[in-house]
Parts: sequence; structure tokens; C-alpha cells
Amino acid sequence: MEKNKSQDTKQKLLDSAIEVFSEKGFDGARVDEIAARAKVNKAMLYYYFSSKEKLFEEIIIQYKKDFKEIKDSFIDNVDIDDDCKIESLFQLLYNFMVKKKDVLRVMMIESIKATSSTETIFSSALPSLEIKVSNLKNKGVAVEDPVTVMINSFFYMMVPAAAFIVMGEKWGEFYGFNEEDVKKKFLETYKRIRKEYVQNKPYECK
Repeated sequence: MEKNKSQDTKQKLLDSAIEVFSEKGFDGARVDEIAARAKVNKAMLYYYFSSKEKLFEEIIIQYKKDFKEIKDSFIDNVDIDDDCKIESLFQLLYNFMVKKKDVLRVMMIESIKATSSTETIFSSALPSLEIKVSNLKNKGVAVEDPVTVMINSFFYMMVPAAAFIVMGEKWGEFYGFNEEDVKKKFLETYKRIRKEYVQNKPYECK
């Protein structure tokens, strides 16, 4: 019972921190407000997390852990040559990222700051080169140029999806576009590009 209460308290603090970081950025966030929103004593916050930096780091680590669990629960049954299986996996991961929109916003904001500790963000959120290459090889994908693989994976796969989830709605409002139409067209293009990258062949899921 105590363990469950402890986990609940810790999760409340993490959820509140995500809200505050998303609204005010890491530098503008105050532990007093994070604790107040979680309805937890500030001393309890420091009991679970020794600093604001550790709280931020835990948010990123939890995001990566949850993402990996969802991906791993599905990936063993995915044939990279089966367009519709890849489609299902993509939709699963995309929906997860949408639910974690505030976390993505925080990570994007902090990663582009000249004074931010991007080492923490990258080391906590991104796979190592060895793991990425190994996973691709295990799925039958040839890896001749690891640098290009990592560039494609991050700048053409992860970043566009995160940017659209975080900024797509406001971008569409600026131009007066229909929100659902914008989402549909983005996903159609993004899925095709992602599939061609994974399989090295045209996307074909009707």
C-alpha cells in the first residue's frame, strides 16, 4: 500500500512538472509551483528528486521507457515487408506521441536552447548508435552508412513527427487550413517517406 502511494506521489510530481515545463520552459519553471499543482509538499518533491534537473531528466527517461515498451510489444510481430503491419506500428507510435505532446514540447524547447544540457536530452531520449544499427540489422535492413542512418532516423523521421504534433495545429490556424485535412495530408506524406526509408522501396498500403 505504501509503495503504491509512493508511486502515485512520484507520478503526480512528474505530471505536474510536465505541465509547468511545457508552459514556462525549464528555466521559468519553479519547484514551488510544480509541488503545488501536484498538491504535494515541496520537501516531498526533493525527497523523490534531488533537483529540478533530476526531475526533468526523469521525465525524459520515462518517455523513452514508455515508448520502448509500446514499440517492443508490437515489433516482434512486424514484417518490414508488410506495408500494413508497418502502418499499424506507425499509428501506434504516432498516437503515443500525440498523448505525450507536452513532453515533446518540453524536449524540443530545451534542445534548441544555446544554454541547455542537450547531452541529458539526447542520452536519455535517443538510442545509441550501436543499438540502432543492431535493431535495423535484426529486422533485415542493410546498414552500410551508419551516419546517414542516424541522420535519416532523427532529422527525417523523429523531428518532423514531433514538430508536427507540437506545432501543426497552430501552423494550420495561421494559414486558415482545416485541421483534419492538414493532419491527413501530413500523415500520408510522412508514412510514405518513413516506409520508403525502412524498406528502401515505395510505400504500398491501400
